Amino acid sequence: MTTVKSRGDMTSVQEILDADRGAPAPVPFRERSTRSFDLGQIPIERYISEDYARLEHERLWSRVWQWAANEEDIPEVGDQTVYDIGNRSALIVRIGPDTFKAYHNACLHRARPFREQPGSAGTITCGFHGWSWNLDGSLREIPCRWDFPQVSDAEFGLPEVRLERWAGFIFVNFDPDAGPLADALDVVPEHFAHFPLEEKFTAAHVSKVLPVNWKTSMEAFLESYHTVRTHPQILAVTGDANTQYDVWDTASRSYTPFGVASPHLGRLEDDEVFDHGVEFLTQRQGTAERDPDQSARTALAGQLRAMLAQAMGVDLAAASDAEVLDGVQYFVFPNWFPWAGVVNGIQYRFRPNGFDPHSSILDVRLMLPLPPAGQRPPAAPRRVLAADEPFSAVSELGNLGPIFDQDEVNLRVMQRGMQTTTRTGLVFSDYQESRIRHFHQLLDQWMENR
Repeated sequence: MTTVKSRGDMTSVQEILDADRGAPAPVPFRERSTRSFDLGQIPIERYISEDYARLEHERLWSRVWQWAANEEDIPEVGDQTVYDIGNRSALIVRIGPDTFKAYHNACLHRARPFREQPGSAGTITCGFHGWSWNLDGSLREIPCRWDFPQVSDAEFGLPEVRLERWAGFIFVNFDPDAGPLADALDVVPEHFAHFPLEEKFTAAHVSKVLPVNWKTSMEAFLESYHTVRTHPQILAVTGDANTQYDVWDTASRSYTPFGVASPHLGRLEDDEVFDHGVEFLTQRQGTAERDPDQSARTALAGQLRAMLAQAMGVDLAAASDAEVLDGVQYFVFPNWFPWAGVVNGIQYRFRPNGFDPHSSILDVRLMLPLPPAGQRPPAAPRRVLAADEPFSAVSELGNLGPIFDQDEVNLRVMQRGMQTTTRTGLVFSDYQESRIRHFHQLLDQWMENR
């Protein structure tokens, strides 16, 4: 049975893995102490200032690699989708069976965007006057071409946006001189070698505009410290205060054990932990019994293996309890959260909504393992929630929906509080909020680098 220790004798990721009876580690563990950054205050101005928001677009979003789409979003040649950030827009096109390009999403005639929504076509055509380009970006047709003697095929190919791919994810960078994507991904490719994201598909895709700064929203997902107050329904099965935090160069990680009680509750009997865990996993009470020879953690892992086998035909018999249960959440600067695990494939993305410092877009994807054989299921279409529509209205999100709703309550009032407080800065803890301070250290580097 895995023993989870209280703060001060912190259970490490490696100890949890070792407790799973020699099963393969879910991540290639590379020990590196979380850095202790300056505990000075983070200025509130960067959450509420329109000037700062515009400076972010100039110095950050115009130059950084950002997750824009997934290959499964545009599965056929000619499929097209759009990624917007501030006043920049990229049109992402599958131009061949395994070839993709991104173009600046503006016609070279009068600058009308080619698309505002996903679609499919054999050409890239402007809806205003009908100028069109081939999928490879070469000029195809101009109505009344005789009237444009100044236009040449060589000079009017579509200008490209930098595009690179990893594990089925498509990234863009509006800076033609940016370094390679591999530098931005840091340790993630190495750590996800055991959890190939390309072997998962999007089962739910939800977006919502929130009346908060993108950093306000994102930082709630960089720590487990808020769980005790915000998500009390999961304390009986989540070692929130036992979360391990790790920081590298442009990436960070939190590792939260599941199937154990929060240290805030003291020690709970295994039956109580198991019952709460089953209710959380199945959203039903009294649906299973625990073998008395098994710990609550091991029994819950067995329940989850059985659920996945029945629902999707996925065999997880060889996976350790840690691989099946635990929350291993990575962050890649500036705004991407990929989760590691044989089951868990949640993806978060946070981005500003235009130039408004009080508005942002939260994108959530729930990615599940591919069926053992047969055709890849189609990616779930993106569902945009209205301002008054809760995440819990999306049945595909399961037990995640109510958790997002609880977070949203905090986020909405926090953004207002930042405008009314007499303090000029926010203070973050030494350990449990170290990933937030790491993020701001990286943000400072981009904002200071002109």
